[in-house]
Amino acid sequence: MYKYLLLPIIFWIVFTSCSNDEYPPQETHKRTVIVYLGRDNNLNGESEDKLKYMLEGWNGKNGNLIVFQDIIGENSSLLEVYRENGINQSKVVKEYENENSADPDVLNRVINEAISRYPADSYGLIFFSHASGWLPQSTLSSPRSLVIDNTSGKDEMELIDFAAAIPDGLFDFIVFEACFTAGIEVAYELRNKTDYLIASSAEILSPGYQKIYTTSLNYLFEKEAKLEAFTKDIYNLVSTGNAHYESGTFSLIKTSGLYELGTFLRESIDREKINSVNISDIQHFDRYSYRLFFDFEDYFSRILKDDASPLTLKSLIADCIPYKAATPSFLVNYSGFNINLHSGLTTYIEQERFPYLNTEYKKLAWYKTVLSAE
Repeated sequence: MYKYLLLPIIFWIVFTSCSNDEYPPQETHKRTVIVYLGRDNNLNGESEDKLKYMLEGWNGKNGNLIVFQDIIGENSSLLEVYRENGINQSKVVKEYENENSADPDVLNRVINEAISRYPADSYGLIFFSHASGWLPQSTLSSPRSLVIDNTSGKDEMELIDFAAAIPDGLFDFIVFEACFTAGIEVAYELRNKTDYLIASSAEILSPGYQKIYTTSLNYLFEKEAKLEAFTKDIYNLVSTGNAHYESGTFSLIKTSGLYELGTFLRESIDREKINSVNISDIQHFDRYSYRLFFDFEDYFSRILKDDASPLTLKSLIADCIPYKAATPSFLVNYSGFNINLHSGLTTYIEQERFPYLNTEYKKLAWYKTVLSAE
C-alpha cells in the first residue's frame, strides 16, 4: 500500500525540481515614472490628450505611472494610473489648491509626494510644458523659460530653480517634452539629478510625443529603460509624414560624460578666439531674427587652442550623446532653417546685444565651471 502512495510524492518532487530548473524565478524591477503636466497655459488641451494616450499605451507592468496636472481654473491633482479588469483608468490620490506649477516648491512637493506614496527601485520623470532651455524668466516674449503658469502673472520656472527642486541622484531619466532643452546649460545643471535626458535642440511641434505614448511608453518601465528606442520612435514620428511635421531634433544625453567634456574644454578653449568668431556662420536652432541656440560642436570646435584636437572634442561629445537625430531642415517655409550640423547639444554664445542674458548666463553651473576665466 505505501509504495503506491510514495510514487505520486516522488513524481511531484522530481517534477517540481525540474520545473524550477527550467523556469527560474523572473527578476522583478519596479520603477515609478512621474509625469508633470504644466497645463495652466495654452497647452491645456494638448495635455489632456497626452494623459489619454498614456492611458491607452501603458501595460500596467513593472511600476507606477503617476501624473501631476495643473488645469486652468481648477485645483491641481496627483493621479495614479491603474489597471482594473484589463482597462486602464486614473484616480485622484491627492488634490491640491489651484497651484502654480511654475513654482519650484510645487515641483519639489509633487516629486516627494510621488516617491513617498509609490516607492520603487528607480524613478523617471516626463516633463511637459512650454520651455526655452536656460533662458531667465520674462527675458523675451518668445521663447520662454522652463514652465509657464498663468495663475499669477504668467510665472515661469527658471533652470536653476528647476534643478534645485529635484533631489540629487533621484532620476534614471528625465524626458523633456519641451522646446530647446538639449542645451549644454540644461544638461550640466541637471548632471547630478539624472543619468539621462531626452531633449530637443529646437522647438517641439504640436502634438509632440502623443502617439509615442501609445506605442513606446513601456520602454520607460524596463529594468534598463530603453531610452534610445524611445528617442528613435520620437524622431521617426516627426521625420515621416507631411512637410509640416518633418521637422525635429532629438537627443539622448548621458550626463556621466559631461564632467570629462567640461574639463577638456576648460583646459582647451582659446579665450582670445571667442570674440573673433562669426556667429552667423554657426548652425543655429531657433526661428527668430536673433540667435540664442547654437550647435555645441560647431561653436566650440572653432575656439579650441591650436594644440587641442577637434577629434577629441568630437569623441567626448559622442560619449555624452548615445543617440541623436535631426531632419534635414526645420520649418523652412515658416522662417525656419536648414540643419547641416547637429551634435545633439546646443550652447548659448554671449552677444553684445543681450547684456542681461550675458549677466544671467554667468549664474549657471556650466559657465562657472567651464567658461569662467577665474
